[in-house]
Amino acid sequence: MTSSSVSYISRTLLSILFAVCLVFTPKLVCAQEYTEEEFKAWEDIQAEKEAVKKTDMIVKFLQASPKNPLRPNIVSEFQKVLVSLKNEEKWTQIIALGDKFLSVAPGDDFTEQYLFAAYAKTGNSKGVANLGEKVYASKPSPELAMEIAKAYQRIGNDAKYVQWREKVLASDPNNIEILADMIKRYSANQNLPQAVKYANTCLKALPTAKKPAGMSDQDWQETQNQAYAIAYGVIGADAYQRNNYSLAIRSFESAVKYYKRNEMAYYHLGLCYWQQNKPEPAMLNFAKAYIIKGSVSASAKKYLDQLWKSSHPTTPAGVNRVIERAQQDLK
Repeated sequence: MTSSSVSYISRTLLSILFAVCLVFTPKLVCAQEYTEEEFKAWEDIQAEKEAVKKTDMIVKFLQASPKNPLRPNIVSEFQKVLVSLKNEEKWTQIIALGDKFLSVAPGDDFTEQYLFAAYAKTGNSKGVANLGEKVYASKPSPELAMEIAKAYQRIGNDAKYVQWREKVLASDPNNIEILADMIKRYSANQNLPQAVKYANTCLKALPTAKKPAGMSDQDWQETQNQAYAIAYGVIGADAYQRNNYSLAIRSFESAVKYYKRNEMAYYHLGLCYWQQNKPEPAMLNFAKAYIIKGSVSASAKKYLDQLWKSSHPTTPAGVNRVIERAQQDLK
């Protein structure tokens, strides 16, 4: 998991830290009857120390007698297994035994939490997605849908990512991370109208957006800054294409406030100021785009030299002063 995607699974990890401190000692339920053989089986389970053998005994008991009054006690024995494996950081074994237990106790919250944590610790995005879908069917939440979407994104399953991204927005229409991603995707696909639509939605949502649970203040600030930069950049690109240079300049200037090394914003600012016959700010922005050394660096330098020569024909070497100033601005 990335630091910026700390939500459902992050809280799962935290809940496990608390669970380690629990003592599982449920009282025997005596209102219903169980056989001596069943009671002996429970005692044998308690006595078994090896995790795999203990789990197999538990699974066999629950398969044979799923509604036995001893069930809470049997389940608590498996919880002890998970806590012990977590303390030893045996994440792979937690996955193997957790899957086996859920086959006879589907929907067990405690086991699901440990499985999510184990998948996160082992970087198993496919496991997160598969378990997440099963859990979401009975316990849906925007946070879980977000984790499932991210898992499919990491796997590279774009169709599934889009499907779960839409589920997130259905219940959380102002999700900043998803909105920013949709802006980028529509922009990359040259669908500027849709990109602008989501950019405006994102800008409207940002001032009142709440930090996701578990995300650090620094990560949340970076997420917001990135979203602002992306949204303003797309609006600026749309305005530039429509020859609305004043709006484009305002938008690109806003974009670079949130992301200082935004070469495309500086490049288009240079073009916009040039169209407005303002060579000085045009050259400064071309210089910044050139310094960043991205995909438009060569074009930016070409236009910078061209503008300097046309406006300062007697001092061709002076272009270096513009580059020096741009370097200072980008520090």
